[in-house]
Amino acid sequence: MGDFSFKKNERLVKRPDFEKVMAAGKKKRVERLCIIFSVPNELGKKRLGIIASKKIGNAVARNKAKRRIREIFRLIKHRMAPALDIVVISGKDMVTLPHRVIEKKLSTALLAER
Repeated sequence: MGDFSFKKNERLVKRPDFEKVMAAGKKKRVERLCIIFSVPNELGKKRLGIIASKKIGNAVARNKAKRRIREIFRLIKHRMAPALDIVVISGKDMVTLPHRVIEKKLSTALLAER
């Protein structure tokens, strides 16, 4: 069984890191669910950054979307490419769709990133 935690060093937190991934990364849209940007890094670990704008809804809705993305990443990160920086921009469907549907679509998209 792998490490299923989401450590602090696996997060993108600085604005320049987000900008680098979004400028140089590969862009992939997952229906109306989200947009995924990914770029290989030289750190040897996977890092995730999440953007949930006010277009999604109030603070409760934005936090729910972020929790769902984090949870899916946490569960599948051991099966992903070894060294990627990933930024996920959540869409409106992230709040309304059932968790199982989101998990299937997002995990399929994230595992396809190489």
